Amino acid sequence: MTDEPARAVLPAHVLSTAFEATSLIQCTETSRTSGRRRPEWRGTPAMAPLGLPALAEFDGGEAAARLATLLGDLGFPATLEVTIGGGRRRYQVHRVAVRPDQRDDAIRLLATAWRQGRRTLLGTDPIGSSSPRNAQRATLARAAWRAALLAGGRRLRTDSLGVRLGDQEMAAVLVRAARLLGVTAGVMTRPGCLLVTVSNMDERTRVLRTLHTPRVPALL
Repeated sequence: MTDEPARAVLPAHVLSTAFEATSLIQCTETSRTSGRRRPEWRGTPAMAPLGLPALAEFDGGEAAARLATLLGDLGFPATLEVTIGGGRRRYQVHRVAVRPDQRDDAIRLLATAWRQGRRTLLGTDPIGSSSPRNAQRATLARAAWRAALLAGGRRLRTDSLGVRLGDQEMAAVLVRAARLLGVTAGVMTRPGCLLVTVSNMDERTRVLRTLHTPRVPALL
């Protein structure tokens, strides 16, 4: 998908919701996982199973349910579908789709949110602590980490927190988002993925608190 010529700007209340939704989808691009779909504004998606074409596919139901809730809040009622694959080692794929007549509008909004939210987070221009733009950056930072903790390959240890990603842009967003939250995050290269880590115990707790928001329960 190409950027819209008009470069639409989303209002703050829409941007925060849409950016979390688009971050969830960005976190599904993990190159180590066979058949994982790329976000449609980043490349050509793989063939989806029968049914409505999925906007995203997740390993866990909680991330899928969260995305469905966010899409509904944005005016795009979503459907959830669970498929089972594998041989001896069975696994579930949780698919999220919207109605065909709303699909293009949803993708356009999510693409705009990713572009605008990423630009806002990565911007280096000085902003006063009381500025609404500073508050918006903090909101987007929490949204990015909440999405990564739900949809990325989370690795929680006694002394560190790690999130596996396949997308360099999302990794850069998380590092910047961590800084805005008063946390130091690093990026390490692993076979087939990137690992964004937070090693300080207090800072790890601060990041995990981004999950403390009303969420729908995980799918069974």
